[in-house]
Amino acid sequence: MSEKSVIVTRDGTYHLYKYKNENELERMVVEHSCEIFGKDTVYFDLKRKISSKSGFGTIPDGYVIDLVKNKLYLIEVELISHSLKKHVLPQITNFIMALDNESTTEKLVGEFYDELPGSNKIDKERLKSIVKNWGIIIVIDEVGDPMKETNPLLEIVNFLSKHGEVRAIPFQTYCKNSTVTDDHVHSFKSFTKEELEQEAKKWTFKWETVSVEKHLENTSDNLKDVFLKLGEKICCLAPEVKEVHRKKWTTYQISALKNFCTVKVTNDSLEINLKMDESIFSDERGVAKSIKRTPAWTFDKVLNIGSKEDIDYAVTLVEQAYKSIIKK
Repeated sequence: MSEKSVIVTRDGTYHLYKYKNENELERMVVEHSCEIFGKDTVYFDLKRKISSKSGFGTIPDGYVIDLVKNKLYLIEVELISHSLKKHVLPQITNFIMALDNESTTEKLVGEFYDELPGSNKIDKERLKSIVKNWGIIIVIDEVGDPMKETNPLLEIVNFLSKHGEVRAIPFQTYCKNSTVTDDHVHSFKSFTKEELEQEAKKWTFKWETVSVEKHLENTSDNLKDVFLKLGEKICCLAPEVKEVHRKKWTTYQISALKNFCTVKVTNDSLEINLKMDESIFSDERGVAKSIKRTPAWTFDKVLNIGSKEDIDYAVTLVEQAYKSIIKK
């Protein structure tokens, strides 16, 4: 199955476009600044060098003033194919140091005042307070490689958030062929640090899927039967329960971010891991053991079964795990 991103409309199928360079992406950001940043904002396409007290200089890709939040956002436009460590981090670090320089603040206030349209004209004192209340927005073509153990964009946003508000906006363009014409579609969403962390879980855990036959190869016929019967009963717990076969285990979930059970095939048994709310947990036979969660494995209980006679009782425990998840 293809994992290429497409948008299908009545007018046809639009495929994800790969930007030629940062300038091409930046032009689209300028063109759609009102839609991206909001109707109560003003975008400044100013290419002016700003410097720290000791002379570290940088040129932001743009500035946005939010007239409702009374906040200045420095805009950094970047392609994920470039090294975020080499490009984004030094650039924004220089932004932060420059905004700590009073002469830079005064310079920006003057330039914003001159550039503001008459309908949005505000006095310099208010502008000065806006410039001092700054944040950072990183506009990027995509969020990164989901198969990497850590996501560079998330890591940078987490680090920069220690200094102030940071947002990331993946901005993508879809067209019917390899060339952007008037008939194209843009897709974007603004993420705060916390939202980006939640979104990153989808990227990080975009594991490889395999067929059930591949998953069960080299497994005894008896254990295959136990596995298939167990899976069938788990999927009957609720219509939204999905069975997804990974390379090393099978997961049972109600959404991409909400799994409640995994089953690993070992040499002589099935290892069942469960997410469990202790307040509803009941195990009359005492077959489930408590395990400690880790960042990579967020389960609370584990048990093993090896015969069809064990299935029905195991499913009662799995059902408790399902109820634990839907309560949240």
